[in-house]
Amino acid sequence: MFFNRAYWKGQVKIKGFTLIELLVVVAIIALLLSILMPSLQKAKDHAKKIGCSANLRSLALAAIYYADEHDSFTPSSTNTWNDDGILRAGWVGVTSDMARQALDTQVQIYGNGTDAFTGLHKSQLWPYIENTGGWRCPTDPDKQQLRSYGMAAQWWGTHHVDGDGVWYDDQTRAMVYRKLTKIKNPSGRFFFVDQLGYNNDAYYALWYSQPKWWNIPSFLHRGGSVNGFADGHAEAYPMKPETVRLARESLDTNLSNGFKMLQVNVPDSEDLKYYQIATWGTIGWQP
Repeated sequence: MFFNRAYWKGQVKIKGFTLIELLVVVAIIALLLSILMPSLQKAKDHAKKIGCSANLRSLALAAIYYADEHDSFTPSSTNTWNDDGILRAGWVGVTSDMARQALDTQVQIYGNGTDAFTGLHKSQLWPYIENTGGWRCPTDPDKQQLRSYGMAAQWWGTHHVDGDGVWYDDQTRAMVYRKLTKIKNPSGRFFFVDQLGYNNDAYYALWYSQPKWWNIPSFLHRGGSVNGFADGHAEAYPMKPETVRLARESLDTNLSNGFKMLQVNVPDSEDLKYYQIATWGTIGWQP
């Protein structure tokens, strides 16, 4: 039998998708994406939290190693002036340009750029963490920032302490430590804090004698933060919605270059009490 093109042309019909069928397929794809995207975003956020925890655990362990090699003296939470007028590097270092300026001025310099890179290399902890990626939280919205963590205020810093490693502030009566062996309950005391804003003195400050915040704690880990402790572990902390609201509002107002919480009394804040106890060991005001 010979092939008859005219005959078969009339018998074979090529049928495509109808508009209704295409719309159904698109709707199914959209539905699947709506189901999967939150899970994918949650997994991405969880991965960033793990990365932040690893960074803070490394910093905490580095501070412990530093103390082991320096007769239990810890790194300083910020740069300090020696009695001879020389600027002493803290856990984040200083450059020669910074040393020629007043302390309140130089802290604004090394948040990003060349000075930030040099500052990290001059850090007391750089020999233990020679990796610039380990000094900032993966959720930090400022991609130019080389460091987003701060060292808790209890670790001497600008305070003058005696050789025994413990000192009380005359005004606030807050205990400030110089030696790691002097602190009680290291598993409950901050070494490093995940924070937000333009806080380039590398020092996480927090009120002791008043029910107020000072520097802004991070809330970017799905409404919470991650902090490194004096025993070398890192721990996530979920914040209350009112704390997140206050922190977000503080950033939006750009108060004091964006590094300070709005100065309002929050005596009922469980988050504030947690941070004050983890920083100072106790709260210095009457609830």
